[in-house]
Amino acid sequence: MTVANIVILSFVAEMIELSFQYAPTLGGVLQRLYNYYRRSVFLFLSIHTGYIYILFVALKYDMLNLVMIFIIGLKTFDIFTKIEMIKRLYITKEPEQSLLESLNMSVPFWLALIGPMTYPWLLYVAFSD
Repeated sequence: MTVANIVILSFVAEMIELSFQYAPTLGGVLQRLYNYYRRSVFLFLSIHTGYIYILFVALKYDMLNLVMIFIIGLKTFDIFTKIEMIKRLYITKEPEQSLLESLNMSVPFWLALIGPMTYPWLLYVAFSD
């Protein structure tokens, strides 16, 4: 498989992940994620298709350079941040005031596209390194 195909598949995986998670507000995004999390933590993790694909690529091509570590670290931090916000908002029901204030914050679609535009490019850079 060529690097171009790997990068294109990364973009597709990120778009699939975006389709599972996108909502017009931050509260809507967290509600959608909590619905998956409530059913099963494994379901919640499985909707992060971009993360799963990046781990697959790193293992298959035995690639653990600095850029790949950065991608994996960034995506791991993203998932744990979502879990922590879900925990505070829905499970312990002790959200911080800043989280409550940001729930109605609008999430424009172009902002949601940052992931599908950034991670495939970083994957390309990882292969170029």
